[in-house]
Amino acid sequence: MSIRISVQICSYNRKHLLERSLRALMAQDLPQDHYEIVFVDDGSTDGSADMARGLAAEGVCRIKVFSKPNDGLSRARNLGIRNCDGEIILFMDDDTFADPALLREHLAVHDQYPRAVVLGWVNHIEELDPVGPRKYVMADYSRSFFWTSNVSVRKKFVEEVGLFDEDFLEYGWEDLELGWRLKKLGLERRTTDKAIVSHFKPPKQKKDLPGMLRQAASSGRSALVYIKKRPTINAHMATGITWPRMLLDRLLRPFESVFQSGVDNAPEGPLRGWPFWCARILCSFKFFDAVRKGDTRRPERTA
Repeated sequence: MSIRISVQICSYNRKHLLERSLRALMAQDLPQDHYEIVFVDDGSTDGSADMARGLAAEGVCRIKVFSKPNDGLSRARNLGIRNCDGEIILFMDDDTFADPALLREHLAVHDQYPRAVVLGWVNHIEELDPVGPRKYVMADYSRSFFWTSNVSVRKKFVEEVGLFDEDFLEYGWEDLELGWRLKKLGLERRTTDKAIVSHFKPPKQKKDLPGMLRQAASSGRSALVYIKKRPTINAHMATGITWPRMLLDRLLRPFESVFQSGVDNAPEGPLRGWPFWCARILCSFKFFDAVRKGDTRRPERTA
């Protein structure tokens, strides 16, 4: 039996989440010879690749493991795409955990709509093993045309538009840019709430602020790349690079120390209420610092 669908996952130093994600995919209710997992280790130093090879050796389903230097998610995705044997590729992240019917439900939509980008449902969770009824939040819903937490498309269409753009060297926007090109190709967006993944998003704490600020700066630099490639009003709205947002940023700048204190004085545990919004505003400052600087080069890693 030929492979019908390939699941493509990339990861960097998140072995504990990655293993859970891979094991959920190994437990699909689709026949094991109908699918494969194509994992690209993006320069991890925590043993992620060895762990994945260990799972592959269990022989439950086909798992292919590739390793590369940490030089950008787009390049990692493209390495995975080139090594996918499935007619259809499902893109997931290393912190998303598949429902047993995930692959079967994606295939069902593609069988009905041959020229579709299929978005499944992303259920955001704050705990790895939540109890009680599922909680639905606004973050569960996305109007994006292409969002790599849970999206599938025929491989031939991704190849036709030229794969992910490798000018995106950091966090953010590379999936929206690819989606824009797929939409221009004439593909339609189809959604299904039967193809479910749980996306682990633990609440941020004040100790997480340095990492949040680095990610915000990365997102700002990537947003500039996106705007350069797609200089439209919609792209500006999607990234937040609009004159009202930039004006608000300037108006809030004199109070930066107030927002920093709001985080510093927060109690231990998840950031909620005022400290949460203070952290968000500080991240916004870093985002717009990167935008105003206008340098899209990726900083050298220091450690």
